[in-house]
Amino acid sequence: MGIAQGRFVIDAHVHNQRHALNWKGRGVQPDYVSLAKFRAESEPYDNSPRLLFDMERYKVDMCVVMAQSGGTDELTAETVKKYPDRFVGKCSGTAYRKKVNRGEVEWSIEGLCKELDELLSTGLFRAGIGEGMPGGNPGRDPNKVPDWGERFADICQIMEVARKHKTTVGWHTGGSSGYAGARGQLGSRAFGEGGNPLLAHDVAAAYPDVPLILTHAGVDGWWGERTYELCLEVAAAHPNVYLETGQWWPELYEKPLRDPNIGIERLLWATDWGAAHPMQWWPGSYPTTYFDQSRKEGIPAHIPDIFGHSLRWMDKLDIPQDDLNLILGGNAVRLYKIEDKVPHTRFFKQFLR
Repeated sequence: MGIAQGRFVIDAHVHNQRHALNWKGRGVQPDYVSLAKFRAESEPYDNSPRLLFDMERYKVDMCVVMAQSGGTDELTAETVKKYPDRFVGKCSGTAYRKKVNRGEVEWSIEGLCKELDELLSTGLFRAGIGEGMPGGNPGRDPNKVPDWGERFADICQIMEVARKHKTTVGWHTGGSSGYAGARGQLGSRAFGEGGNPLLAHDVAAAYPDVPLILTHAGVDGWWGERTYELCLEVAAAHPNVYLETGQWWPELYEKPLRDPNIGIERLLWATDWGAAHPMQWWPGSYPTTYFDQSRKEGIPAHIPDIFGHSLRWMDKLDIPQDDLNLILGGNAVRLYKIEDKVPHTRFFKQFLR
């Protein structure tokens, strides 16, 4: 492969865990509705060999790894211990939620926060909590949107854990159209947290000292820009809010880079590597390409090459290399306090004051 696109490249959103769902053995036709159900019932395996191969090919130095739906914090910890110079971890309290689902313990926000506190205390989850804000009671009715006052009170307890450990928290935004249509995080796409990042205003304002990362920055698959615009509104209002950009096509960078209240320092290259996001292609349209599932084509059996396409998008940004270096790694190094992972100091833009 050619030269790296940055001095020290970090993908801030990666899933190295995968599930062997054995569709044929189950006698079930693969579909996105069953995918979520079967992942929750199965144990994930470590897909790091494929990830490390792609990292080598595309000159990605480090990745922030985290469990996706059905994944485990335990496997994330094992990966970080095995490859401490290549991976840093995020946690979300997966073991506690599995205990609740099995009926071993009764759900409480205090129980979840206790597990998050213990996980962060290990030092294996230096990137914080995420990818999204850990959800509420797994046994709740998914067709009912939680009362925001109650949900905000729970989120505040999660934010207190992050404040104690001086780390970050993720807020999932956007949603691809292939998985389950209008169903999103904690309620419908229209009213749940994933589809309404404006709710993050309350959290960012209440905890200005805790970095809040809007994961996907409104573009988690699909070609729409509505949720992306809402994410920009939140980021412009709060200096502790960061935006993940790995699924942005080049034109989406223009507004945040022009906005004096956002700028280059709060953008993180973060692709969602490992998620089932194949590329969709609209020749002659806008955007010409975008990531999303296709119910017509079905679930991809391959690992979509999101590193390759996202970096091609990045290559179209006509900005100074020192600024590009911040998006591709420097901002993540500062945000996650992982300067010890970088082989040299003074790699990233700074000035004497």
